[in-house]
Amino acid sequence: MKKVASKIFVFKLKDIIKTAIFAVLGIIIIGAVIAFFSGSFKSTYKEGTYNSDIILQGKPVTLSVTVGKNEIESISLEQLNETQEVFYPGFSNCIDDLANKVVEMQSTDIELNNDYAVTESILLDAINRALDEAKR
Repeated sequence: MKKVASKIFVFKLKDIIKTAIFAVLGIIIIGAVIAFFSGSFKSTYKEGTYNSDIILQGKPVTLSVTVGKNEIESISLEQLNETQEVFYPGFSNCIDDLANKVVEMQSTDIELNNDYAVTESILLDAINRALDEAKR
């Protein structure tokens, strides 16, 4: 019968720690890559048209925001009657410019026009409310 000699392995603690650290870093990097790419295929918004009301002279004016899966497509004011246009001319004057900026930038974080700062901030609040509804 042949005698088998026992084999003893000797590892340096420094090598074991290095290997463990690289293994953990590798797992973290792989997890981050998977999370990054899986998140890019999720849509930011639920497609559709979302409304937010602004009360002018006790009557609602509807601001409509149309969104696709990943983008703001259009913004418009609806139900703005003649009386409201006369008393609040800033709304009809600045909605087109503001809508173009938001659609172009795909964000409501834009610089306000000094001439219509209050009106644009009211409109931006309404746009944000509609976009919050689209994110749900």
